Amino acid sequence: MLFGNGLSALLTLFGISATLVALFVLVPLALSGGRPGTGWARWLAYFGALGAGFMLLEVAMLQRFVLLLGHPVYSLTVTLFSLLLGTGLGSFLTRAVREERLRRVTLSALLAIVLLALAARMAIPWLVDVAIPWPLSVRIAAAVLILVPAGVLLGMALPGGMRLLATRRPEIAPWGWGMNGAFSVIGATAAIFIAMNWGFSVTLFAGALTYLLAAACLKLRA
Repeated sequence: MLFGNGLSALLTLFGISATLVALFVLVPLALSGGRPGTGWARWLAYFGALGAGFMLLEVAMLQRFVLLLGHPVYSLTVTLFSLLLGTGLGSFLTRAVREERLRRVTLSALLAIVLLALAARMAIPWLVDVAIPWPLSVRIAAAVLILVPAGVLLGMALPGGMRLLATRRPEIAPWGWGMNGAFSVIGATAAIFIAMNWGFSVTLFAGALTYLLAAACLKLRA
């Protein structure tokens, strides 16, 4: 009753989130360090795209795996567990990448995420049709086997970017963390808005495009 229908409530939430992000993340960053020097925009766009892209893909995958697992609670627990486990493993593995190969490995992970998101549009509905008769435990195992490797790729982008930033532009590191957190908040709301208006397939495509933007920012040397 306070916000009206679901869409207006979502838009109100989006406006509140954007305002709070600007007030408590972007403004303090600007006041504390001033605007960094040349090339800062590409780095900030990179970390912002990672934050928004992760939430776009996560929300879309949560909905897709509801169909496979048969209940939103199962999808929430299995999807979040698998993605978080995978991102932790991906972050850990990134530590072993040598400095001279780090940009190439991180860029490859970003492009693999784009291809994976596009492939999921066709593969997951097919998997749901095939796996519906399977026991729940087998469907959960199948979901974990799909989502953990995807999480590994997702987990490599942020630490890889931070390591590159630390060697090239360490003064922008606080801005990178701030932009990533800020756009994670905004991306979660944007994901629901896109899904409500155009469907979860478009949400997956939006996530793929966002990671493609991150790859383009990383490709351009700062």
